Amino acid sequence: GFAGTLLTGKEHNDEFYIDPETGATRTRTNRSGGIQGGISNGENIVIHVAFKSTSTIGQAQGTVTRDGQEVELRGKGRHDPCVLPRAVPMVEAMVALTLVDHVMMQKAQCELFPDTTEEASKPNPMGTTV
Repeated sequence: GFAGTLLTGKEHNDEFYIDPETGATRTRTNRSGGIQGGISNGENIVIHVAFKSTSTIGQAQGTVTRDGQEVELRGKGRHDPCVLPRAVPMVEAMVALTLVDHVMMQKAQCELFPDTTEEASKPNPMGTTV
């Protein structure tokens, strides 16, 4: 997490071992949050997220128009004081999209999942030849 930036390499190091119960390769502390060097290491992926406060307030404040005029503005309308109810599903959705995007890039680059479709049924990668 963010605190890892304050540790030395020796302090932040997370050695691998074989879990005696499952036989799985694990890390002792998962300080890296499941990702090392941009690659999942098999541990749970842990993400720390921070949000800024909602910036629209109901008090009058100074601003500048597109024409360069200094004016006073008071925010009105519905502005949630807390975005938390929307934050969790939004972050989960973006993580899911990012993970799927990377799986698709991996497939495109390395054929992670072999295509077992018969050649006659595959589309022509160059388009039609009519």
